[in-house]
Amino acid sequence: MSAAPDRSQASSHSRAQHVGIPGGAPRAPLKPLDQALAELMAHVRPLSDVEQVATFDADGRVLAREVVSGLQVPPQDNSSMDGYALRLADVPQAGVVLPVSQRIAAGSSGASLLPGTTARIFTGAPVPPGADAIVMQEDCEPVGDGKAVRINSVPPAGQWIRRAGEDVTRGAVVLSQGERLSPASLGLAASIGMAQLSVRRKLRVALFSTGDELVMPGDVAPQDMRPGAIYNSNRFFLRALLLRLGCEVTDLGIVPDKRETTIATLREATQAHDLVLTSGGVSVGEEDH
Repeated sequence: MSAAPDRSQASSHSRAQHVGIPGGAPRAPLKPLDQALAELMAHVRPLSDVEQVATFDADGRVLAREVVSGLQVPPQDNSSMDGYALRLADVPQAGVVLPVSQRIAAGSSGASLLPGTTARIFTGAPVPPGADAIVMQEDCEPVGDGKAVRINSVPPAGQWIRRAGEDVTRGAVVLSQGERLSPASLGLAASIGMAQLSVRRKLRVALFSTGDELVMPGDVAPQDMRPGAIYNSNRFFLRALLLRLGCEVTDLGIVPDKRETTIATLREATQAHDLVLTSGGVSVGEEDH
């Protein structure tokens, strides 16, 4: 199928009606490109085969089932700064000195914060019960070998606290069916504990080029090219595009301009592939099979 430019479509249709196949009936008029694409798309069927792959290896794959979070992210309130967790009621003005009652690092948990004290806290550490703000360490000044700290600013409620479920809530759909997975998708899946993902199997594509004029780079040096020969650049271009789309590509090489060979190659290509993509040989000449 081919399409003429809009500006000459009418005249092309007129000419096409008089172009015949030797010994046969006249060819049908050329189809507009949109109609040709619509007819091709009408044959498209989604792949139904599903496979499990490690989340590590799922980049670029198409998700077969939506991913629902079984937890919330973050799982509990945590600090987004290195600093000091405190009660707002204990800091009526800047310059208050509070004793440090505990130290909470990421991966550990603290006890309830005693009134009139502060907790040394680090980024990602759970906020101790009773604390309602974090003051970052740049706004604080250790006193007495770190056993106490001077708070040099009055924080607003909730300052530097990441709330539980702020990023992802339990039961939320975090990745949708049919989504092409990206590095960000994999990070999100991992954040809710998904070690494997259900994906559609890869599309199997057979690729070949037709044309007696085609030569592969490396087979013939430029200065030795025969008259009329050209390098097969489409083979490289199309294969790279298919691989970027996550397809499994079978490269059937260059097919000569022979009708029987073209038919045999097409039959072979359809045996184990979802799509056959060819380049060349698709016009209306006697060598276009």
